[in-house]
This record gives sequence, C-alpha cells and structure tokens, in this order.
Amino acid sequence: MSVRDEQALRDVVRGLETAWNRGDSVAWAEFFAEDADFIHILGGHFSGRIAIEQGHRVIFDTIYKGSTNKYTVNKVRFTSPDSAVVFVLAELKVSREGFPPVLHARPTLVTQRTPDGWKIVAFQNTMITPDSSSGQTARIATALNDAIAEHHPIKGMTS
Repeated sequence: MSVRDEQALRDVVRGLETAWNRGDSVAWAEFFAEDADFIHILGGHFSGRIAIEQGHRVIFDTIYKGSTNKYTVNKVRFTSPDSAVVFVLAELKVSREGFPPVLHARPTLVTQRTPDGWKIVAFQNTMITPDSSSGQTARIATALNDAIAEHHPIKGMTS
C-alpha cells in the first residue's frame, strides 16, 4: 500500500491502454490473472484469461477495429496490502458508421498482488450514457445503446 504499489497499478492501466490502442488482445490479456472474471460493456461474462483474450481479439478485429482508448485513473482504493480496486474513466474513440465518435465508460478493476506483480482478478466495464434529464438526451442514449448492442459481436450472456 505504498506509493510504489499505486504507481504499479497505474502502470497496469497504462499497459491496458497501450494494448488496446495497438489492437493487441494477447498483450491486453497479460494484465489479468489466469482465473480472472471480465464483465464487458453489454453485461457478458468472460471467465479466465484465455476467454478474455479471445473476446478482445474478436472486438479488436470487428466493432472496435482501429479505435483508440484513453484511460484515466480516478481512484485507487487499497482493500488490503495485497488487493486494490482501481476506478478508471475510459474515452473510446471509434470511427464506425452509426456510432458517436466518442464513447465513455467506467471500468472498475479489482486487482491482487501476485509473485508476477499486480494482476486484475475482476473487471467490470460500465458504459456512461448522457444525462437523460431531457427527452432528446434520453433518445440519444437509447440510440447509442441500441447501436452498440446491434453491432457488438459478443452479446450479454457469454460465460
């Protein structure tokens, strides 16, 4: 629970960003524990590093091909000397017809110290929709959700 530990966790997030921006599913998956759990933006559940890598290979080759992600760590909360929760803000730039040019999400990473360094044991990705206080904003949010759900190659009930 030192400054060095917090920096190591920030380095994990930076590594995820770099792997995403290269479209490198193998490098992306290396930040996860072998038995990690991953909940993607539509609620699907990948169990294990291999499934996480395969799922990201699919989206890097299809819906998010050529996209770039910018991750900002909002908070690191240590729950013990060997575990921490990392709250992130993601800004995904997409150049796919029918999508807005930028999507925002809040990934939450549960991490654990291992002999190989900090690894992600659970990852929950939640899309941020626009404030729905106005009717127009609500329609935009609904259209955005529908577009992602329609074009995403991996639907919600994967396991």
